[in-house]
Amino acid sequence: MLERLRKEVENLRLRALVLERVEEFKLNNIADEDVWFRELVLCVLTANSSFVSAYKVLGYVMEEFDKGTYRFEQVLEERGYRFYELKAKYLKNLVKYRGRVKSWIKPLADRSQALAREVLANEIYGIGMKEASHFLRNVGYFDLAIVDKHVMRFSINSGLVRPFKTLTRSRYLEIERKLKGLAHQLGMSVGILDLFIWHIETGTVLK
Repeated sequence: MLERLRKEVENLRLRALVLERVEEFKLNNIADEDVWFRELVLCVLTANSSFVSAYKVLGYVMEEFDKGTYRFEQVLEERGYRFYELKAKYLKNLVKYRGRVKSWIKPLADRSQALAREVLANEIYGIGMKEASHFLRNVGYFDLAIVDKHVMRFSINSGLVRPFKTLTRSRYLEIERKLKGLAHQLGMSVGILDLFIWHIETGTVLK
């Protein structure tokens, strides 16, 4: 598995696709509050769901925010989104953060990405360590691991960690440390390594 990863990293075509995605994230970092809020909404939608299904409903959800109607439950249910009742509650809770996500989180992340992750995970309903790491990577911070099911499977299959049943906080941080070590060997940040792992596991670099 690790040998395959090295080959993926050396694949010039794939590397170009990954770096193109990375540039999009860097542009998000200097974008306005609306872009940061949209990325936060997307990460709430991806929790316990697939990126594809979350992305499919993102535009409709953002319309509800823009119109101020907040019919999230109806919109999600109509489009076959899972856990629509719970997720609608999380989305309604985000209303109070609109217009101030960047001004709140960017100074924290510029100082400490780990601190910004802790604040997001502790303050926002529907955001855990994985979602907070995902959000921060998508707005241009690359020093945190996004330990989703694909990354967990890769970490186990490659021998980085032993098989486990529950992803605890300490286990999350253990996987992150191992992935950071691997990323260092490959000459990149762990947030960029994630895209190569995602490609191995899913065949895409959409995340």
